[in-house]
Amino acid sequence: MNTLKSIRRAAALLLTAGICCSACVCLSGCSDNSGDSSVRHAVSHNEEEFVSIYVPEVPDQPVDSSVPGESLEAGIGETLDYDGKVSVTLDKVVEVDDVNKVEMRVLLCEMTIKNTSDAKIDCQNITHFRAIIDGNEEFEPVKDVRAGITARKYYSQTGSTLDIFNREIAPGETVKGYVYLGMPTAWSTMQLCYMPYKYYNNDRLLFQIKEGDQEHFTDKLK
Repeated sequence: MNTLKSIRRAAALLLTAGICCSACVCLSGCSDNSGDSSVRHAVSHNEEEFVSIYVPEVPDQPVDSSVPGESLEAGIGETLDYDGKVSVTLDKVVEVDDVNKVEMRVLLCEMTIKNTSDAKIDCQNITHFRAIIDGNEEFEPVKDVRAGITARKYYSQTGSTLDIFNREIAPGETVKGYVYLGMPTAWSTMQLCYMPYKYYNNDRLLFQIKEGDQEHFTDKLK
């Protein structure tokens, strides 16, 4: 059983690294521990450091995707409390306008996640998030390398302390971070889907984002 678990973990590592290795440094933001010390940022590292991809723990028998799960829904600025274990707020959504919008649009979803349980939880941009665009679930937006690079430039240029979700969250810990989305050029509505206990159940926290709800960053990226 331990061998099987090791194989699954290695497979997960290869999948995640294969998606992200070409932009591993670009997907991380600046580290700044100023402000409220009780609130952590998604990743902590030095600017020149190599940033490894956090690999979530996968159980020996992960839940099958066909098993029904429950959904909670909210909008921008609203907080969802999941089963007394996780409290999540979608703080705001920023669209970076300095991209080739013939090919894609980049949305940055800034979130606050608090682990109110007595056990650690995993939180990784690629594994634990999805976008539901005009009713269709999409995996590509959360693993688009170009969107990751754009996000890195935006947060570096604006001097923000936020970083991509790429870590575990300890019991009682509050983490602020972002999820990047490489979106299609045309859409009406979308939901950012967060699965706090992926591999263990199919419950989802859904945050509704309507076209026009997002803020716009209109400056040129450097």
